[in-house]
Amino acid sequence: MAIQESTRVTQDMGMEASIPISSKMGDTNNVFRKIVYAAEHPHLSIPETESAKSRKQYHRLINRTLMFVSVGAAVAIVGLAAYRVYAARKSSSG
Repeated sequence: MAIQESTRVTQDMGMEASIPISSKMGDTNNVFRKIVYAAEHPHLSIPETESAKSRKQYHRLINRTLMFVSVGAAVAIVGLAAYRVYAARKSSSG
């Protein structure tokens, strides 16, 4: 129950779950691997603040907007090129 509670709290804070280690369950072989993983990825254990969350959401919104604008511009350019080819063929045949 304590593991579930700590997992919930860390997820609410935007952190990776704590590393559960039990000598009763014979989990001692993975202890060093888990410690090394935690040391290699320290950013996963830093809580995310509200300002960081809002900044990340803002950047995500900007990136999506730029993507949609880029796709729209590409579609417009392809449409314009297709129309020019169509108009050139129509004028040369007619």
